[in-house]
Amino acid sequence: MTTRVLLSALAGLALSGHAAAVTLYANDFDGGVVVDGGVGVAGFTNGGLDSATVGAWNANGWSGSVFRNASTGNPALLSELTLSNLAPHSAVEIDFLLGLLESWDSSDGGCCAPDWLDIYIDGSLVASLTTNNALGTVEDYDGGTELYEGVQINGGSYFYSDALIDMSTAGFLSFAHSGSTLTLGLQARGAGWQGGGDESWGIDSLQISYDGQRSEVPLPGTLPLLGIGLAGLGLARRRP
Repeated sequence: MTTRVLLSALAGLALSGHAAAVTLYANDFDGGVVVDGGVGVAGFTNGGLDSATVGAWNANGWSGSVFRNASTGNPALLSELTLSNLAPHSAVEIDFLLGLLESWDSSDGGCCAPDWLDIYIDGSLVASLTTNNALGTVEDYDGGTELYEGVQINGGSYFYSDALIDMSTAGFLSFAHSGSTLTLGLQARGAGWQGGGDESWGIDSLQISYDGQRSEVPLPGTLPLLGIGLAGLGLARRRP
């Protein structure tokens, strides 16, 4: 084995652990917040806690308290989470449960449409979602998976039913990223958006993962291998 190949193999062993997912931020809105060491947190803004109703969806993670934004206006108030001082990294994955609550009228609901929820990453629009709890025909979750519809999943209005979406299957929420700051934003908009007790959205079981690592020191399990490899290189050089 040549010196270059051996060094490459050893480097691969030493760095292989860096790709493992690290929890950057997690929040179940019941007091269970996890933040990677050294990371600063600001937000969520413009919303508050609501209660999930008891039902089968509790097993999916929509349970206890949830974060809810019921603001009015077009656009409504932006809810934003900003994480700063991230460790060096190359990729981020965001997972959460999304509740589209009360009388959403889709993008084609006539008098009361459209109703959209825009999702932003670092200030850039990456997706616009809608559903038809009341009027219209379009359900657009941009890769998210609908878990429940026609159910009452939160403590808000009980006149209209809600929809619960698993956003872990949305491809746009797994992306290359290397900045030291990450911002996630959600904002309702549309000429038909009413907010208040008539239309709102909520999230629960939020988890943001990345491949960050604060040190390039080899993982403990790779140190003996690295030492053996370097010793082997020394012996190889002594041979005639």
